[in-house]
Amino acid sequence: MADRYARQRLLAAVGEHGQARLVAATYVVSGDGSLSSEIEREYLARAGASELLASREPGPTFAHAAAFRHAEARDFAAGAWRALMQLKNALEQAP
Repeated sequence: MADRYARQRLLAAVGEHGQARLVAATYVVSGDGSLSSEIEREYLARAGASELLASREPGPTFAHAAAFRHAEARDFAAGAWRALMQLKNALEQAP
């Protein structure tokens, strides 16, 4: 079986050390059961997140939500954006 994260490791912004940071980081996801929190969980898990903590607090607000006409599209985009922000923060952490 091929390494699941091989393509991520090829990215200059990730590499071996970055992938190790993504796996080792702890992520906080809204536990409200909304579509956006489910999308956020899915994106984080696919990136290699191993520790996801549920929070009762809602996640940060997606500033560009008004650009989407349908509520489901807004939720999907908000969850993806929150996951990407958490992954970015994990990659920027000092080793």
